[in-house]
Amino acid sequence: MYSLPAKTLLILSLFWSCTLAKKDLRAQQYLWDIGVKSGIANYFGDLEANTGTNSFQLFRPNTRWATGVFARKRLSYRLAMRFDLSYLRLSGADSLNLESGRTTRNLHFRNDIYETSWRMEFYPVIIDDVGWKRRFLVDFHLMGFVGVGAFWNNPKAEFQGDWHSLRPLRTEGRSYSPVQASIPMGIGFFFSFTDGRSKFRRHRVGIELSYRLLFTDYLDDVSDSYPNVENVEPGLARDLYSRTWELNQPGIPQSERRFPGEGRQRGNPDDNDAFAALTLSYSYVLSTGNRGKYRPKYNYIYGNSIRSKRKTRW
Repeated sequence: MYSLPAKTLLILSLFWSCTLAKKDLRAQQYLWDIGVKSGIANYFGDLEANTGTNSFQLFRPNTRWATGVFARKRLSYRLAMRFDLSYLRLSGADSLNLESGRTTRNLHFRNDIYETSWRMEFYPVIIDDVGWKRRFLVDFHLMGFVGVGAFWNNPKAEFQGDWHSLRPLRTEGRSYSPVQASIPMGIGFFFSFTDGRSKFRRHRVGIELSYRLLFTDYLDDVSDSYPNVENVEPGLARDLYSRTWELNQPGIPQSERRFPGEGRQRGNPDDNDAFAALTLSYSYVLSTGNRGKYRPKYNYIYGNSIRSKRKTRW
């Protein structure tokens, strides 16, 4: 049998173990979620029907794909930050713009964009209990965001069955960096919900429309004017810097072709290029342990949290 001191120690140890377990449970933080996204991407620039960054059309002949992964951390009830790795394909062609008057220029491109970005998200509207049934199984967040990013810029054109990088060819007699900066911004929303086996809302599905403000006019390798043909390397560069010859001089040797005069308009240097994406996302909320003495004042995925007394917040 246990002596009195032994019983006391046993009771104290059990009490202490329960207390620690309870503290550990409460200390769990659901601040991070990781996810994937997929959707469509569009380009705005010199090889679209209406040049300039203000000619937004959601679905067009040159619509391509966008995909990526992300990780998001909740900073407060209204704010979060998110890190993204994105892959998008952009494309454009004069041949698709029959009413533009630029089909005889006969240029085209595609550009595989690899982008890394960081952004801040703000949630102006939060509904903690969608349906208002006091079950707190689904919540809703409306968001706006803005951030900074960098991407790899490598426009290519197809010629004789192969795709060739245009940047090294200096088709306008100018050089530009393959690494460019971007400012992602946009709006969206997501729902958080349970899987029916847990009281925690650890699954998130959302839709977002994002736009990239850029500082380059060379997403498509078209910006300003034609250079002097003597400053363009013979061979592939001369084949691709002006492609009117494919329409009106097919089969003529390069040495006998007529090339555009120096300074003739090739693009519109007044507006930088841009691109946008519409994506569907899914993410899973992670459970992370407490660090130090910090404990969140509210739980973002559990309906019975302190902040859940008000169902909708503006």
